[in-house]
Amino acid sequence: MKVKYLEEGDIPLWESFVKNSRNGTFMQQREFLSYHPPERFNDRSLLILSDKGHLLAVLPAAEKKEGKKKVLHSHPGASHGGIIIGHETKTNSMLEVVAEIKQFAQQKGFDAVELKLVPRIYHTWPCDEIDYALRYHGFKVAYTELATAVPLQDYNHNKAKSTVLRNVRKALKNNLTVRETDDVKTYWLILTRNLKERHQAKPTHTYAEIIDLMNRFKGKIKLFGVFNQEKLIAGTVVFILNRRAVNCFYIAQDENYQSLRPLNLLFYRLIEWGKKHGFTYLDWGISTENRGTKVNTRLFNFKESFGGRGVLREAYRCSLTS
Repeated sequence: MKVKYLEEGDIPLWESFVKNSRNGTFMQQREFLSYHPPERFNDRSLLILSDKGHLLAVLPAAEKKEGKKKVLHSHPGASHGGIIIGHETKTNSMLEVVAEIKQFAQQKGFDAVELKLVPRIYHTWPCDEIDYALRYHGFKVAYTELATAVPLQDYNHNKAKSTVLRNVRKALKNNLTVRETDDVKTYWLILTRNLKERHQAKPTHTYAEIIDLMNRFKGKIKLFGVFNQEKLIAGTVVFILNRRAVNCFYIAQDENYQSLRPLNLLFYRLIEWGKKHGFTYLDWGISTENRGTKVNTRLFNFKESFGGRGVLREAYRCSLTS
């Protein structure tokens, strides 16, 4: 096998491989990762090829410093990544892929490798040989986060708690409506104010960055808004990461309208939309903080009230030095 750093000329091959992989999403495409300015991350993405030159796996990665240690890390510019594999990469090959990545990283002076895998709900075909190969070669679970997802195709609204349905009726009685909108500017003001007041935080993406991403992935990043007459009062940004699942990346509301229950109606309608369009899961993202050490009970309760249940997001790590 051959392991090499990604070069400019490899990008078309990389993009095609990820799009046709078993566990890839558009977050592992170079088109997504390249929205970050070049100086933000020290990119160290890898291609792993067979001795006949066939691409077996790719690893979106960057170099991270931990004090004096140098870590080969799943690309920090994406929510998840790890090793992305094709349909022809079988167990024996996978064992060799992981061994080669470790050897290559060691030769390049890395002290550790840390990989945050794509959650299983995004897999278009089983690929737990990745987890097995990582554990076989000494990787341990570094931390575990928990997301919440709703299986859409078997879903009916009886899965939701009665309080959710009551709040949906209240929202409808108040003539709230849900629709896709391109008024990102107004929504970003609501989101920014919401995050500042609740968490003293800012959105992961700037307004300019989210507009850039929406232009890069037309039709795959959507803003769904809740409207009180024509006033946008709540919403969520939906990433259609692949044909399996949609990810609600940002959720916010104008707190002045919280009593009208706009978020209950938003997700009631979004579940209907996802089911209608043939997606398998609606992923609400994680409700844990600080690498899984803190549980946001309020957020879990809200998501689980619709019938959502837990989906692990695991990160593996292997030390390369004694």
